[in-house]
Amino acid sequence: MGKILVKETITKEREIEITVDTLLALIDDLALKEKTELFKKLSSALKGKKPLELMPFKKDRIENIISDFADTNLYEENFLRDLEEGLKRSSIYK
Repeated sequence: MGKILVKETITKEREIEITVDTLLALIDDLALKEKTELFKKLSSALKGKKPLELMPFKKDRIENIISDFADTNLYEENFLRDLEEGLKRSSIYK
């Protein structure tokens, strides 16, 4: 009988990388009772949650984008120049 073991550490973020195929294979290996418990927990966790809503893309001026990045003082000038050139070549700004 397969088991899904999730080892958690105390952090603000939880992240696990697993392919969908691997996840489905793990679930398939569970006993019926374990599958039922898993689906109940998932259903409970998702209850009342809104579906993901995507917002329309709001195009900003390239100068504003570069300024926002520069204002963080996290990026070197070379990166900012490359970013500006890349944005100018991108389909959204042509």
